[in-house]
Amino acid sequence: MTDADDMFLDETHPRSWVGIVLGVWLAGVFAASLFGRLDAGREAITSMVWIGAAVTWPLAYFMVARCRFVPDAMSMLGTVAVVLFGIFSILSSFFSPVALLSSGYVVLTLLGLWLALQFNSNLDAEQYEQGLKLFAVLTTGLLVAFAWYDYVPGTRLGTGKNILNPNTIALVSASVFMAAMAIRTLAIRLVVMGLIATVIVLTGSRAAAIAVVLGLTVTGWLRLRSHGRPVLLLFGVGCLFVAGTVLMYGGQVYDTLDRLYSLSTADRGIGSGASGRLEAWKWTWELFLRNPFIGVGFRAHEFLLRVDSSSHNGYLATLAELGLIGFLAIACLIARGLQILWVRAQRPEGGFVPSLLLGLSVGYLFLAVFERFLLNVGNPTSLLFLLAVMQPQWDADPLPEEDELAFPVIEDSTVG
Repeated sequence: MTDADDMFLDETHPRSWVGIVLGVWLAGVFAASLFGRLDAGREAITSMVWIGAAVTWPLAYFMVARCRFVPDAMSMLGTVAVVLFGIFSILSSFFSPVALLSSGYVVLTLLGLWLALQFNSNLDAEQYEQGLKLFAVLTTGLLVAFAWYDYVPGTRLGTGKNILNPNTIALVSASVFMAAMAIRTLAIRLVVMGLIATVIVLTGSRAAAIAVVLGLTVTGWLRLRSHGRPVLLLFGVGCLFVAGTVLMYGGQVYDTLDRLYSLSTADRGIGSGASGRLEAWKWTWELFLRNPFIGVGFRAHEFLLRVDSSSHNGYLATLAELGLIGFLAIACLIARGLQILWVRAQRPEGGFVPSLLLGLSVGYLFLAVFERFLLNVGNPTSLLFLLAVMQPQWDADPLPEEDELAFPVIEDSTVG
């Protein structure tokens, strides 16, 4: 087992402030986004300066702290994927209608990938948990304060003073909800989750609500599974009870969801074509067909769409912006990271944080169907997703025989 793999099991790295830095970094990116909008209104340049500083400041910490500045190496597959992403994101920027903006986002995203690898190379299990707890508590405070300041009854949270888009608030809230799973004291965890669930409901974001349910289900199932079959059986009975209750009171459940999430309205209802996104998806696909190899420029598709403000689909946006090879490179990087987390999350010891990151990743991949970008550094949810997939080189310990029979792991000679 390598030192990189041990970070979820033992304290192999020197004691440092890296866990606290992680929590402050993630919360600070949201604070920069929020206060940048408050100070700058709609001035994009000022907001970008805030975000850029909030994302990159840990580089200075890693230069002077008792941590490794040069992170552990990735596997050959991961390294090739990152290199291909870098090459095609740079190439696509030459064809971008906003070449300078695209180039800036490329640099910022590559720095985000580097920072994610640095954190993963320096965090042990205790520090990782500490950082996630701190992020959950700090950002809950920010979100609750923002909701108190912005919310107007009868409207979606975020539209009160038009500071942040409701879906952006919900996106951030989804990662806070999942990070609360790092809090071991049940009462505190439930308080944080309850506050964040309220924020998500106030935003009216259906995608975020589904994402946290998916993430919570994955993380909860993995953790319960480590306790053996009787606990899993009890969990299954509970799920059947909930499903039966929903079926029995389907009308009342639908009416409640309709009031909270506007399921039957003309602009956001079930028959609205994903709230009008289908047309944007169609045009984004057309952009890809016109530029299938190089793409239209990193973070530039929204400047070429004839409908809507963006594609509202991270997968189509990435495909259109980077072309097929760049998109496949990102897909390989994500698949590799998820496979590593899957193996680690099944271990009786050391699976606490990986199960959380895997659940968050599943929820995030669902959210990307409706959000603007797949890889992003402008919000803590996307940064946590980068942390999840940017895993260093590892050696997969064999799982117990029972687990291998029930959940076979696909061998990959390029990983470990």
